[in-house]
Amino acid sequence: MMKTALTSLLFLILMQTSSVAFAQDMYPGQWWRMPQAAETFNLTDKQKLQLDDLYHANRKNLNQLKDTIENERDRFAESLEKEPLDEAAVMAQFKKLEEARASIAAEKMRYILEVRKLLGSQRFERLRTYFGKLKEKEEQRAVKRQPGPSPPHDREFNVGPWGINIRRR
Repeated sequence: MMKTALTSLLFLILMQTSSVAFAQDMYPGQWWRMPQAAETFNLTDKQKLQLDDLYHANRKNLNQLKDTIENERDRFAESLEKEPLDEAAVMAQFKKLEEARASIAAEKMRYILEVRKLLGSQRFERLRTYFGKLKEKEEQRAVKRQPGPSPPHDREFNVGPWGINIRRR
């Protein structure tokens, strides 16, 4: 029973850990369809169509890769729960899972490279700056939305071994 609980805990921890890649923080959706962005970057109709094609191909590939990850995750969980435990099989399946995760990062990077080729170096750099500023503004708004410290109360709550103690200050 304890071994199953530990196995499940390990599995959950591993699923929360994912490969980190530059490509994960790039631009949202079809940014070139925003009139302000299209104007700012002087995009032609042909370039918008090319970006559409790239975007749809990328989404299709990402969906397929996500399905692959789910399948590898299921196989990994099965190998981790099998009795007797086969460490070599678990590690081999873990490697396949990590390779599937890395393939998503590679697909995102391939997309970014294609956008870079289409826009050229100067417009691409302007695009990075543009979205960097948008991201900063969003982060500032998120910080402002976070609740600050609550006002002092006239009661104090302590959680002890026998329950919650409420004491007036």
